[in-house]
Amino acid sequence: MDVDSPILDNWGVVTSVVGGGVAVLLYFVKSWRDVEELKEHRRKQETQTSVLAEKVDSYHTAAVAREAKHQQAYELKLQEHRSEVLRELGVVRKEGADAVLRLNEKVDALDKLLTVMVERQNQLLDASRRQESRNERIDRVLWARSRDGPDE
Repeated sequence: MDVDSPILDNWGVVTSVVGGGVAVLLYFVKSWRDVEELKEHRRKQETQTSVLAEKVDSYHTAAVAREAKHQQAYELKLQEHRSEVLRELGVVRKEGADAVLRLNEKVDALDKLLTVMVERQNQLLDASRRQESRNERIDRVLWARSRDGPDE
């Protein structure tokens, strides 16, 4: 069986070409599968990235809402504290004003009492001077009588 066939004559080349073609085809299929795997991996990562971005956005929104809530609660407490302080300040001012009024009344009463005491002291001084003057006159009269009296 001697067949003269160009393919059989070049069987080594043909097998090399077919083997190379199969190798290229296998390489292409493997590369194509790798590319498809990379695409799928990228899609998964994009999905994960979008999920993570949504989580971050929701966490950020929740944090901003919590911060606003805390800020509002803080401002409310601050306003309540200010109101309480202003109320206490009003009470203290009223008590202070009442105390000043009472002190002014006491000072006025003491001033009147002092005025009455000064007037009474002046009256007593005048009465004492008049009494001394009368006593001096009586002493002079008695002295004059005692000097003139036993001789008569």
